[in-house]
Amino acid sequence: MTEQVDALFLDYRVPWRAGASRPGKHAARQGGGGGEFKAYRPFWQLPDARQIDVKRSALDPFGQVIVRQTEQRGSINVVLAVDTSRSMQPAPERSALRAVARLAEAAARSALRAGDGFGVVGFDSVLRDDVWLPPTRSRAAARQMVSHLAGLEGGVGADAMVRLAERLPARRCLLLLVSDFLMPPSLVQRALEAVARHDVAPVVLEVDAAGRLPRAGLLRLADSESGRSRLVLMRPAVRRRWRAAEEERRRQLDLLFLRFGRPAFHASGGLDVQALSDHLAGA
Repeated sequence: MTEQVDALFLDYRVPWRAGASRPGKHAARQGGGGGEFKAYRPFWQLPDARQIDVKRSALDPFGQVIVRQTEQRGSINVVLAVDTSRSMQPAPERSALRAVARLAEAAARSALRAGDGFGVVGFDSVLRDDVWLPPTRSRAAARQMVSHLAGLEGGVGADAMVRLAERLPARRCLLLLVSDFLMPPSLVQRALEAVARHDVAPVVLEVDAAGRLPRAGLLRLADSESGRSRLVLMRPAVRRRWRAAEEERRRQLDLLFLRFGRPAFHASGGLDVQALSDHLAGA
């Protein structure tokens, strides 16, 4: 994770105040005398003798004692929650988990540079012990996890998404929830309810399966999770219904994400880290 001129960074902004006392780049809840200047206030509004501005007080036309109001800056934790199920690896050359590793590298580099903690939680049918990095400021630990993600073998299912809160920090964090979300909406809703106290930023890795299907013919479809396959007689009408169902599923997911906070970032045809960075910076 050596910083290079062409290295990717993941810019992000949070619309809430950091609760940690550790210095950082985010607006913090606590005040104090060592923060950035924000405004002048009458002493009766902000009775802090340490912040009295003698010159400003002497010039005040109403003879009020004026103090300087400052704003502290604090750090947060950025946690990458990764769906490690087999559907995230439809083929070695298109592995979504490899794209996630690239995202993890950019997120870790940016978080550590800003003084924030960086963590990773992996899930499929279980919470993965081998894909768990509690928030850290260690570049070596982050680098090791990024390398591990790049060569990860996927598991079965994604039921453990509802247990993510078990491995998240107590304080509110920015949670990058990365998945293809090819699962029942009820499971997604339960997962979002469980982590609602955190700032959840969904990242949807999309595969336009309907767009790659032939318009007609006998087709063998394989389930990447179970390995089972079946024959389907593809016709234009079936293809249209399939695409319509996919569009409706996406619409329902977007409404669900909005109910719990941030709009989702949809990545189709590859994960564009710079586009995701612009999306997160607009919070």
